[in-house]
Amino acid sequence: MGRHLHAWIALLFFLVLSYDFVVWGAAARLPEVGANLLGSAKREGPLTYFYMCVGGAIDAAVPPLDAWGQRHAEAALAEGFPRIKADPTVSMDLVFSQTWNAHHTTLKLCHWAAPALAVLALVFWIRRPKKVQMMGSRRR
Repeated sequence: MGRHLHAWIALLFFLVLSYDFVVWGAAARLPEVGANLLGSAKREGPLTYFYMCVGGAIDAAVPPLDAWGQRHAEAALAEGFPRIKADPTVSMDLVFSQTWNAHHTTLKLCHWAAPALAVLALVFWIRRPKKVQMMGSRRR
C-alpha cells in the first residue's frame, strides 16, 4: 500500500475533481438559481467558476451526468434557494458561509479538497519510491 500511495492519492484527486465538475456544472444550469450562481461565481469564486465552466461542457456532452449532477446540486442547495433568488449578488457567500445539510457539506468539502489533493498528489508523486536496480546487466 505504501509504495502505491501516490497512485491512491491521485485517484482520489480525480474522483473529487470529477464530482466538482459534474455537480457545479449542473448547478450552473439549475432552473431556479443557476444563472445567479454562475454570475456570483464569475465575480467572487474563480475556482467555482472554473468548475462550472468545465463541468458545463462535460454535463452537456453526457446527459446522464447532468441529471445526476442536478439532483445532487439541488439536494445540496435547495434550502438556500429563497435567499439566493432574493439577493443573487451574494450567492457564493451564502453557499460557503453556512452548512444546510449533508449534501451541502459534501459539496463544500469536495470544493476545497480538490486543490489540496492536487498538491498532495504532486508531492507524493515526486517522493514516490523509485525502483532500485542492485546489479547492472552484463553486456559485452
